[in-house]
Amino acid sequence: MSLAALLFPTIIHCLTLMGLKKIAIFTLLAIGACTIAAQRTTIASERIKTVRLVVDGNASRPPILIKGSNSTIEVSFDDLTHEYERYVYRIEHCNFNFQPSEELFESDYLISAGNEEVIDDYEPSLNTTVLYNHYTFTIPNSNMQPLLSGNYRLQILKEDDNGELSPVVTTFFYIVEPLVSISTQMTTNTEIDWDGSHQQLEMRVQTQQLPQGNIADEIKTIILQNRRWDNAIRSPKPTSVMGSELLWQHSRDLIFKAGNEYRKFEMQSTHVAGMRLDYLRWYPPFYHAAIMPDKPRRNYLYDEDLSGRYIVSTVEGTDNDTESDYILTHFTLYSEQIPGYDVYLNGHWTYDQFVPDYRLDYNFEEGAYEGTVLIKQGYYNYQYLAVPHGQNYGGETGPFEGNYFQAENEYIVLVYYRRPGERYDRLVGTSLFYFRP
Repeated sequence: MSLAALLFPTIIHCLTLMGLKKIAIFTLLAIGACTIAAQRTTIASERIKTVRLVVDGNASRPPILIKGSNSTIEVSFDDLTHEYERYVYRIEHCNFNFQPSEELFESDYLISAGNEEVIDDYEPSLNTTVLYNHYTFTIPNSNMQPLLSGNYRLQILKEDDNGELSPVVTTFFYIVEPLVSISTQMTTNTEIDWDGSHQQLEMRVQTQQLPQGNIADEIKTIILQNRRWDNAIRSPKPTSVMGSELLWQHSRDLIFKAGNEYRKFEMQSTHVAGMRLDYLRWYPPFYHAAIMPDKPRRNYLYDEDLSGRYIVSTVEGTDNDTESDYILTHFTLYSEQIPGYDVYLNGHWTYDQFVPDYRLDYNFEEGAYEGTVLIKQGYYNYQYLAVPHGQNYGGETGPFEGNYFQAENEYIVLVYYRRPGERYDRLVGTSLFYFRP
């Protein structure tokens, strides 16, 4: 890769939805994958970076609010310019499949004078080589208050050349009304192997507080591993129903590939190379950081991680949001090329997107996958995923990270409920837990 290519990378955010397969047996799989892909955070402007949703100041929490609580979500992002841009945001209630709840009126789910609010809280970056404005707003606020439980789509919009508002960011948050009790247990004694490469979820959902009809058909669930949507499990059928209790036991539908601990690096300074940085140098107009070259992992390696999360921080300022610089960060993975697969960086900071920004190209001379990403200073978790060419779901940890039952993983369970005749899907329960064998 030439130095010019490193200095002037094209940073394009896009969402590629996979078309339906012509072969009938794959049709349902394709539909399900597209639905899940639609939930991911997407960025449609090369200038927008570091989109974050933080609940009550705790960056480790998922963007879930309890209905009726005083909690708030702070939404923030950087625009790579010091020129003010007029951004507005819009909120829309969505169903279980993250499509707009067409049977609801806006007044049903939102208290708002109008479903577009200007983002007027912003600060320019200070003492950074890459100039940016840092925009923030909170939900709920005096102008925008969601009313119902469920999934919410949040769009940040900017006026385009035709005078129309078009989204530059699409993301999601959730409001839960806790009406069910969720009990979970993970095991490495799975229906596939015993203390091998998988982890299996067993789950009980107590529904006494819900009207008791055909409850097994009225409840839907989503299970996430490390908040990844590309391998999310949707609506596995209960293995048994005992009155108001739904059980999932010995269900092959609830088996996850275990993966490995996340890799990590730290770059909080532009003067001193941090953890796992090979070098840190200034090549105008950017600082460049090279992560120490990686290789495929052939065994489980315990290393305390954040299950894919990241923390924005700098030691050379007092405000992490506005004084952290952006650094061109270089990744190298020495490995034979895998035919039929693309290789992507993955972590919460990639928004679970399999797009050109995070794809690694193969350098035949070096015998390595290589990629460069413009990243804000901080502490980062990452892993390498192999994705079948042309797909935007089903990333495989096996080829480069391995799958080992000992891996510590975060799991989130989302439980939805909708009776016949109701107009929207309610989020009636959530559970977050860490599996540590």
